[in-house]
Amino acid sequence: MAHYAISFEVRDSRHSPHIRAKLEGMGAARLLESLWVLTSPRSAPQIRDELQKMIDLDDALAVIELKAGSYWSCLRAKHAGVMWLKRCIAY
Repeated sequence: MAHYAISFEVRDSRHSPHIRAKLEGMGAARLLESLWVLTSPRSAPQIRDELQKMIDLDDALAVIELKAGSYWSCLRAKHAGVMWLKRCIAY
């Protein structure tokens, strides 16, 4: 299983609920408004391709693999995302 940071920008806010629901369904935790963290057996391109179905051509999406032991720090981030970081990317 790999750990990922996923971020997106949608031009039309009507897409936000769909991509958020998809991320929640995948087991992701929200760290910031449009920054999520996820543990998955899928590769970054597989996750990107699945989420791409939820957005338009003028929207943006990034899926970045995180490694256990990486340094991280947050300020006023969402509790669920911080708890995920403490559990999965502890340093």
